[in-house]
Amino acid sequence: MVLRQRQSKMSSEQPLKKKPKHADDPAEPDETDFICNNGVQSNLQALHLTVNEDDLEYGNRKNFISDSDKSENDSSSTSSQSIPPAPNIIINLEVHSDDETLNTFQQHLIKQCLCGMEETILTEQHNVILLEWPHSRILQFLSNLQLLFDVYLKQNNKGFICSKIISNCEMVQFNQCNLIEQIISLSETRNKCVHYLAARVLSSFLIMAKTNINNEWIETILSYLTNESINYTKLNFALEIIKRVVEWKDIEIHVLEDTEQKTSNNSSCVRVPFSDSESFDTSGIKGLIIKSLESKWPDLIHKIQTLISNNSSVEIQTCILTFLTLWEGIISVKANLSVIDIKPFYAHLETFIGMLNNNLPPIIWNQLLSLFNEVLCYGSTLALQDMVPDDTCQLAHLIVRYVKDYRLLDSLPFRREPGNTVNSFVGTIPSTDPNQSNVDRTLLQKMVLLVLKSVAVTIKETRSDSSDSSVGSDDYDFYQDMQLIERSIRDVLKKVDAFIKNASDFHPETPFSKTMVHLFNDQDNYLIESMVCTLDISVGISYRNAVFPDLATMINPIHSFIEFLKIFNHDSDVLLDYLVGSETCFLLYLLRFLKYTRRNWTKFVSSCVEGNTSRSNELDDTMAVLIRLNMQINRLVSRDLFPYNINPILRLLTVCESLYDGNEYS
Repeated sequence: MVLRQRQSKMSSEQPLKKKPKHADDPAEPDETDFICNNGVQSNLQALHLTVNEDDLEYGNRKNFISDSDKSENDSSSTSSQSIPPAPNIIINLEVHSDDETLNTFQQHLIKQCLCGMEETILTEQHNVILLEWPHSRILQFLSNLQLLFDVYLKQNNKGFICSKIISNCEMVQFNQCNLIEQIISLSETRNKCVHYLAARVLSSFLIMAKTNINNEWIETILSYLTNESINYTKLNFALEIIKRVVEWKDIEIHVLEDTEQKTSNNSSCVRVPFSDSESFDTSGIKGLIIKSLESKWPDLIHKIQTLISNNSSVEIQTCILTFLTLWEGIISVKANLSVIDIKPFYAHLETFIGMLNNNLPPIIWNQLLSLFNEVLCYGSTLALQDMVPDDTCQLAHLIVRYVKDYRLLDSLPFRREPGNTVNSFVGTIPSTDPNQSNVDRTLLQKMVLLVLKSVAVTIKETRSDSSDSSVGSDDYDFYQDMQLIERSIRDVLKKVDAFIKNASDFHPETPFSKTMVHLFNDQDNYLIESMVCTLDISVGISYRNAVFPDLATMINPIHSFIEFLKIFNHDSDVLLDYLVGSETCFLLYLLRFLKYTRRNWTKFVSSCVEGNTSRSNELDDTMAVLIRLNMQINRLVSRDLFPYNINPILRLLTVCESLYDGNEYS
């Protein structure tokens, strides 16, 4: 018999749990998971072992290395030591029956029902340590756990769950065989596949179990974030778990899925109804993790800043990217987290603006720009608010200042070596297309969009300040400040205009309002949000009676709309798809643009006929699209097929059509 001694992987162990008696031996005494003597855990584990008589040799002993010993050599854990077997006795692990159990369990899970299966997910894991298994078997076991949790969450969303799936999940949740600690300990392995799957299983477990968990598990995972000695494997392991929980969204049933299939293909499945809305509400576990993370956040920020300053290895870059993605997920409105809970995570954003420089790899630039764009979520949140939060305003001001005074745009590494296509951890990937552009278009788009959002937020803030009743009409100092802000905005937008034209193949005389549309024409969400920004900027400076007419001409929103329609060949179906879909903020944009057009009809007409010998060109084409859109929406509304109240858009479309028909464009 082989005895293995192993140190504890947890800061403190769970209360002693009794293993259930075997059904085939009722007289077998209960035994605890851990044997503790004087507070020291010996953790003696009995392996399923057999002695093969053919392998017994009384002269020379055969050389034998077990699968567990092989996996141990690959593991980063140094706490496990094996005691060799007694002389002249050769021992083999009996794994065939356990592998069969795993395969059978997997087949039942694929059918989404465990009814009729006597074994449980823990049957073959009863007396061994996961770290001592071969990597292939660890992956199979973890895959079964992942599939178990996925089936549970999917059926929970439908309202019916297989009773055997519930019982298996509860066994894991009640921590029989200290399974959760063992999965956490897999963070010590150097096998990337095991590392990735273990993190995924733990995040799925937390989503499934919600707040019915041991807080020590959370503390152990979070402790990897702030250890004095940086272990990149464990750091990324913890970040991946937290990120996936924060980003979790409720499972949606696909439209093509059989609605009559409640739980499984097994007609004899014993289903348990779940009608409690809290059974699939993940806000509790998200809030618990965010609250626990808050106290460690400043130290983690400092550690990531150090890593960014020294990002030479793939392991370091992986940790940085995972952290930045987690940060973006926490701040994102899609995470549906409490505003109070996420407020502390808006701190320290400004320090990362100063880290954007030529020495930073493009892949980290890309993720930082995604983070800042999520903070300045103009189209989905900020454009709808009367008052912009101070933290967001400070970030916008800093970006405007860095573009204007510190040449931030010149630091953007958007150019690749000729013949390369995309940036990666190891540099760039060669392109098979000889005509491939050496411009990283994604970086370019994210940078320009970030500047437009920052300018729009700054304008919005000044409008809020100017509407303050404490500011009198003769407040000379206040209006001097507004003039200074508008001059800075004009300078920034001119820098952006020149930057786009230098980076792309645009004619130098092309208006900024048109180059912007073509820059974003392959990214619908970027395109619509950028048009919302320029529209609000234009409204803001006209509201302030700006003294810089060239600025109003440069960002003319009517020119942007005309160019937008040209891209889609004046197809009103595209506009209708944007209105019905939820991927963009087109409803907000169209509502504000139609209001702007109604108030500025003369400017609308002059912008359409500008450069044309007759009014029948752009004006007729543009209005034809809006008239067709009005008719399409009316047909859907008459059949009660439109997904929301579209009447405000219909009224504005009707008013614009009346202005057009009434020859009030002259």
